[in-house]
Amino acid sequence: MRKISILIIVLICHFTLNAQSIEAFSLPNVADNTNFSLSSLKSDKAVVIIFFSGKCAYNEYYLGRILSLQQKFAPQGVKFLLINSNKGDYVEEESLEGMKSFVSVNDLSFPYLAVKEMKVKNALHASRTPEVFVLEPNQNLFNVVYKGAIDDNPQSANDVSHAYLQETLINLLNKNKIEVNQTRPVGCLIK
Repeated sequence: MRKISILIIVLICHFTLNAQSIEAFSLPNVADNTNFSLSSLKSDKAVVIIFFSGKCAYNEYYLGRILSLQQKFAPQGVKFLLINSNKGDYVEEESLEGMKSFVSVNDLSFPYLAVKEMKVKNALHASRTPEVFVLEPNQNLFNVVYKGAIDDNPQSANDVSHAYLQETLINLLNKNKIEVNQTRPVGCLIK
């Protein structure tokens, strides 16, 4: 009995220490020149944050898939956000003007947020673009239920074996256990 009690305590500590949540934040949205607040999404079913770059080839590979997933899951109460944490002086595509041009050229219908001081990147421990974080609203906090790659094949959508983001959203919306809650993101380093 004592061994079972110790095991339960160890498991509770493990899951408590590995659970991650983030407080609401406010950032400039270059898509519509407003200030976006994460707290405005606390009644949604899920929030997908994708760290993104206008310069990284991996983001170009994934853009069509991101737009497709957004169209599929938005009607079900899932909000998508792109966040660019790269410094604006890195290249023109990372500047506010470059981000606005990206929104216009790609006809984005969801926020593209600029956070050059990297506070959200650091809070989530993001390191690459594209890197995904699926958040589940929980009162004033947002629990991270998945972080990592969009899927397992950045260069060919037709050859994807595991669509991690899609599988996570389906499980979350159906209130099923999320089998894979973390994968290794593949892409460009956030600079």
